[in-house]
Amino acid sequence: MACHKYITIRKRQNMLTAGYWNGIYQTSPVIKKINGACFEKFWQVYEGGRLEQIHLKKNWDKVGKLVSQRLFRDKKYFLFLKKEIEKAEREAGYFSKKFNNQDLTKFSFKELIKATEQIKKLWFGYDVFNVPAWFWGGDRFRELVKKDLGVPEAEFLTLSTPIKKTFVSQLEFDLLSAVILIKNKKSNFKKTAIKLSEEYGWIPFGYDGPEYWGKEYFVKEIKKNYSKAEKKLKMIAESDKQNLKQRQKIIKNYKLNKKQLELIDRLNYLALWTDERKKVIFGLSYCYGKILWELERRFNVPYLNLKYLLTEELPLLENKNDELLKLSEQRIKNKITTEFKNGKIKFLTPREQENFLKNIKEGPFAGVIKGFVASKGLMEKCQGRVKVLFTPQDKRKIKAGDFIVVSMTTPDYILAMKKASGFITDEGGITCHAAIVAREMKKPCIIGTKIATQVLKDGDLVEVDVKRGVVKILK
Repeated sequence: MACHKYITIRKRQNMLTAGYWNGIYQTSPVIKKINGACFEKFWQVYEGGRLEQIHLKKNWDKVGKLVSQRLFRDKKYFLFLKKEIEKAEREAGYFSKKFNNQDLTKFSFKELIKATEQIKKLWFGYDVFNVPAWFWGGDRFRELVKKDLGVPEAEFLTLSTPIKKTFVSQLEFDLLSAVILIKNKKSNFKKTAIKLSEEYGWIPFGYDGPEYWGKEYFVKEIKKNYSKAEKKLKMIAESDKQNLKQRQKIIKNYKLNKKQLELIDRLNYLALWTDERKKVIFGLSYCYGKILWELERRFNVPYLNLKYLLTEELPLLENKNDELLKLSEQRIKNKITTEFKNGKIKFLTPREQENFLKNIKEGPFAGVIKGFVASKGLMEKCQGRVKVLFTPQDKRKIKAGDFIVVSMTTPDYILAMKKASGFITDEGGITCHAAIVAREMKKPCIIGTKIATQVLKDGDLVEVDVKRGVVKILK
């Protein structure tokens, strides 16, 4: 940034709804009461379907420091968060499963609106416990733990990777296990595909959809893995065994005590909470999306437009349909800036937006793409062509050996991640999705570059230095 007063935390493809919900809870008095801190205010800029989240650097640093120190020193705080997260996850999961089995065409308009409010409430009730630990304080907490353990970076990366699989890795394991059950005639294609869809269909939906993995997708995946299931499962089991053995060796060699092991456990949970949040939030987003598709059918307002309306504006569809259509079109076509303060949203006027954007204007590219090493892979330096992905649908252009360049990865990028040689992201902390998946896959990963998607272009040849966290453009 040209002005060091501000810091850009996120740049990603997003419609208004998800950013709006995130903004109101992250500045609310409720989250401050729970975690002892929250943001005084921050901003989100929307243009062309992309969201940019901007904070006062002083406020971002202050909040991150408070949360990380509390995580490090206060075991009761961590255990409280863990208990509340598990409770909120159960409530959201129960709602999503029940809701997805209902026929929305039979819902009254009031029932649909009530459901949108309930989804928002479940989202809020989950995120106030889940997000602050890994998003606000995660990286600083990691540094506190690393300093306390006193182990080299490579060994620390191993210890900070959870033994429990991410949802994407668990999906592969469950899919292969299901294939073997089918081959042994202990299950059938249809029931297995339905079960897998209920458990993992949310993965490609993200916040905004529209893709969802239904029964047909999993039937194809079962057939694709039919002849290789036993071999793949054996490889997974061997890898898990080696990872556990390596972890135990590090603990023994450095004589880590009980308190240090508890800190490692907390750090691992932060990584899991990052991943598990996606199941909860993407699942709720799918439910919300289904309601918007039903509202689109009834009121002839496109799904995209409905995603640019606040939840509180949806009840006006019955009487002010044309006004909402016009309002949403303006939000889609124009650059808009929202300010969040005390759990409320404000749309800046054109003049307020102009003045604000002048203050945060970015300086010219300095010629260096530098981030944090989340995973070293197998070599200190490696080369490859890059493909810049702005949405999960861009995964089609990935070829084996390419480096993915993306704002941040989510489970819906997994097919591209499997093909790629490594990952370079704008965003992310050491417990982010890209970091954990990269370590599972043993692929190089540089996170938090802030500028990679803006500077790099499809086909650029790069050298990735996983010792220094530097990406160099060769040609």
